[in-house]
Amino acid sequence: MRLRYGWLLMVLFAASSEGQVTWRRTYGGTGSDVARSVEQTADGGYLVAGSTGSFGNGAGDMYVVRTDALGEPLWTHVYGGIGVEQGVACRELADGYVLAGSTSLGVHGGYDMVLVRTDVNGEPLWTKNYGTAEWDLCYALDVLPDGFILGGLSYGAGQPSGSAYAVRTDLNGDTIWTQAFGGPLGTECAGIRATSDGGFIVVGSMATANGLTDGFFTKLDSDGYEAWTTPIGGDSADYLVDVHEAPNGEFVGSGGTHSHSDFMQILLANVLPAGQWNWERYFGSGADAGATAICADHDGGFVITGYNTLNLGARDIILTTTYPNGDFQFGNNYGDGEPADGYAINTTSDGGYVVAGWAENYGPGLRAMYVVKTDSTGQTASLDVDVFSDPLPVLSQEEMQKIVLYPDPVASLSPVTVHGLPPGHTWEVRMSDMNGRAVFNTSMRSDNSLFVLPAMATGLYAVLLRAAGIEHRLRLCVAAQP
Repeated sequence: MRLRYGWLLMVLFAASSEGQVTWRRTYGGTGSDVARSVEQTADGGYLVAGSTGSFGNGAGDMYVVRTDALGEPLWTHVYGGIGVEQGVACRELADGYVLAGSTSLGVHGGYDMVLVRTDVNGEPLWTKNYGTAEWDLCYALDVLPDGFILGGLSYGAGQPSGSAYAVRTDLNGDTIWTQAFGGPLGTECAGIRATSDGGFIVVGSMATANGLTDGFFTKLDSDGYEAWTTPIGGDSADYLVDVHEAPNGEFVGSGGTHSHSDFMQILLANVLPAGQWNWERYFGSGADAGATAICADHDGGFVITGYNTLNLGARDIILTTTYPNGDFQFGNNYGDGEPADGYAINTTSDGGYVVAGWAENYGPGLRAMYVVKTDSTGQTASLDVDVFSDPLPVLSQEEMQKIVLYPDPVASLSPVTVHGLPPGHTWEVRMSDMNGRAVFNTSMRSDNSLFVLPAMATGLYAVLLRAAGIEHRLRLCVAAQP
């Protein structure tokens, strides 16, 4: 696999045998950059959104890249303050864009959900925060004819262990209603969509008595009240992350299951319009795999992205298509044996697909936004990856001022970077849960300022950093879908 670098590198793009333009690109800087949302725009270009640890106003900011049809950047923007922000979704509107995520600079306390409305050039028009006095995290966004719906996780509404949380706003971002729902042991909403009857369908994960999780579907009416909930899962860990409403009113969710194999498998689950279980499908063998995003395919089936660890030795991005009944149709991997993961997928107007996520072996930094535009078979005519090194400014250590952890929220088994530590020390890292029980100890050097989490339960943790008589006390949220 060859990498091609440039600021705004102009290249010749190969077309597939069907005349479809295909390409592979990364975007970002020298830090950690992750794409969590991608869609084709009305002019045939692409809108990519996520988070950056490379530049902006602090240790992590929301990051949007607007490209033309060939993936060439038209403009890029970061959004956020001196703190940690994470972008999860961005959508095109008739006169601009809307971006959703989370911010540590919560006006209500702790983390807040945040919504940013921009003009057509990505310049911010307004920013609104939503939440409680505790931590409130946004994982999903959908656009309505008269406003927006956000979904995520709240530690201040509902259960102290965390509840699924939905916020309905008007087109100006003003709150119409909020709802918390879920089980007594902890529940998070990972995906939310408006439904054809004016309500909403939610998917996510809920903690179970055996210390694991089940996936679930929850149907909300137009005012956010729960109509029904259907759990999905077996005797081990199961979860759902995204959901799509089929033309017949049924719902299909994507996620992962450990209940049917020694390995984590891709899970597709289908329920009828009134919530009755209909079918489940499991994909993968011999290595861990999981699905993150799902959308309708061109032929009436479904297309998903996520990861597997089978084909190239490490975590690879996948594209998998199914028939309308959920049966496997075809699949492709994108990676070269170094860690990568897919977080977003959409169909394109030429009959192809666009997949977005992150990769560690491409780009100038620790992780880069990685976007792949394929033909109708999920292939690209070239395996070359074009690298866009964004010239956005980077703040100095003095400008950042405060010490922060990035990313936050974070998934277990993931690296955490500490920004703002004074140089020349070896730091002891101690993590404990909210009851004070020690769960993890390690050490790191200031010149690296990175540690990797072990397998951990979701929830809030206290982090103590100690070196040469200096102590810093922080909090970190470990989430199933950061």
